[in-house]
Amino acid sequence: MNTGNHRGWDGNTLKWIALLSMLIDHIGVIYLSYGSHALLSVYSLSRYIGRLSFPLFCFLLVEGFYHTGNLRKYVQRMLGFAFLAEIPYDLAIYGKIVKLDGQNVLFTFVIGLLVMWMLTKVELWSIPMYGIVLFGCAAAYLLRVDYSWYGILLIVVFYVFHDQKTKRNLAAAVLLFWQPASLVALLCIQWYNGERGRGNRTVFYWFYPVHLLILYVLQYILMPARMGF
Repeated sequence: MNTGNHRGWDGNTLKWIALLSMLIDHIGVIYLSYGSHALLSVYSLSRYIGRLSFPLFCFLLVEGFYHTGNLRKYVQRMLGFAFLAEIPYDLAIYGKIVKLDGQNVLFTFVIGLLVMWMLTKVELWSIPMYGIVLFGCAAAYLLRVDYSWYGILLIVVFYVFHDQKTKRNLAAAVLLFWQPASLVALLCIQWYNGERGRGNRTVFYWFYPVHLLILYVLQYILMPARMGF
């Protein structure tokens, strides 16, 4: 919903905050996860900063769901980039071309979009709603997507409490309590002004696979010993 309030942060600003925190997180995972004590301290800091990204992306996914003019294209675009990003994700995170033990977060978002679509067909807080949410969580768990069932629950929280900020924040805080750094994302969301903001909407989709591939290639060039070369 466009509130007409230009104060605060628009969706594009939140997106860039999420992208930057994700990049810092992945740099930590790929380059800083082992080494000296000082390096491990920087690694821990990068992971804390990275906790901002997922709640922000979930929130923006729900905003996109509410405002999209073509849900089918939205899902198709997300699914296409999920497949496109899978090999870069496996290479960067696991060092393998194919790793079936974990799928990238875009698959989580695809499941989240489908769950929200199904929820539009039933009454909230009904037995069918709980069944849909359970189905989505089970799918995320069985497919081993990033953030698993927990990620789907967070998306559902942002969806069902979309117009109830206090309940949304409380419910999200309960889910995020085990990652305190993620709670900072809720403060960022509080600054959201309802505006989409300027910017190319496909930047996020391309940024995800491209940055993973670049990080992998740089690791291959700069740290071949770590990769067994």
